[in-house]
Amino acid sequence: MLSKAKAWNELLKLGKNSRKHQAQIAAFFRGNVIHVLREEGWFEFLSKPRTADEILSHFGYTDPDFLAYVLQVLVDDGVLVRENATRYSVNGPIEDGWVQPDSFDKTMTELWEDHGRAIPARLRGEFLDFNSGLNLFNWDDALANQIYEQIRRSAFTFTNAWNRPGHFLDIGSGTGYGTAAIWSYYYKRGHMKPGSNMRIVGIEPNEKFLVIAREEFPRMLRQHLGDDDFSRALEEFPAEFKAGYAESIPFDDETFDYVYASQILHWTKPKEALREMLRVTKPGGFVFGTENFYSEQSRYWDIHCKVVRGSYGFFPQEDFVQWAKDLGAKKVRTATPVTVFQILK
Repeated sequence: MLSKAKAWNELLKLGKNSRKHQAQIAAFFRGNVIHVLREEGWFEFLSKPRTADEILSHFGYTDPDFLAYVLQVLVDDGVLVRENATRYSVNGPIEDGWVQPDSFDKTMTELWEDHGRAIPARLRGEFLDFNSGLNLFNWDDALANQIYEQIRRSAFTFTNAWNRPGHFLDIGSGTGYGTAAIWSYYYKRGHMKPGSNMRIVGIEPNEKFLVIAREEFPRMLRQHLGDDDFSRALEEFPAEFKAGYAESIPFDDETFDYVYASQILHWTKPKEALREMLRVTKPGGFVFGTENFYSEQSRYWDIHCKVVRGSYGFFPQEDFVQWAKDLGAKKVRTATPVTVFQILK
């Protein structure tokens, strides 16, 4: 119970009321979807009842499964009504209700607006890539947002991982900013010294992110540590960045003591990713991190995630726990609304 309380405390440092914050985020993603579909002409077209096939034909969409999902979300929310199980129409006046959550800065807002604007293209079978245009630079900036730091600290507090030196793997290391934070945790606690078995590795499928991570890591460390005293320690304990997917980790079985994955499972095939993470974890070690689960998370947010190629989207916590157990996990622990988890091998 104490570890859960400490994990909560790290999130409370954001200074946000949890329920209010969740409501703001849900309203933001809902408003973004409604705005994009309004601009696309949906609500004018659906002023009369239309079938899904008519919607596909009128807008030139090619993905009936994704369309069915979007329609179901809108029906469940009362934005649309479904008549005779086949025809959809607008359920009265619709307000966008767009708000910017307190925890979102301009970059974070632009990032998710970019995902929202990609919804019509996704319905036409075109996926958004992480490294496309403005998206690349927005992710680079967004990963420095304070909310990522606090949920990361919540995960480390929950598991006490930062007081357990060893071989550490950061899954989906992105631009390396989060990996630099992790390196700084161990450095501040005296684990980057001669004789230590510390090793920190990040894997990331995006080559452009890898370039940023490899070239900018010392600068990122200075942001976290505030000085250059770490230079000698960095020479002895360099962070390694390798190309790799969560579903296909390029390391042998039982290589790492700790495997960390924060806010990335919904971008992957999660059960396959968990299998790989447990495979490369040593017996007695653990997989840990953070993830958003249903029903805490809005399906409008899920729509934004599903525009990205290869994204599974959000899933229930019950599925996550069962997958881990099916894969032979010894124990699964969770805490907090932005769920912190630990899977013991």
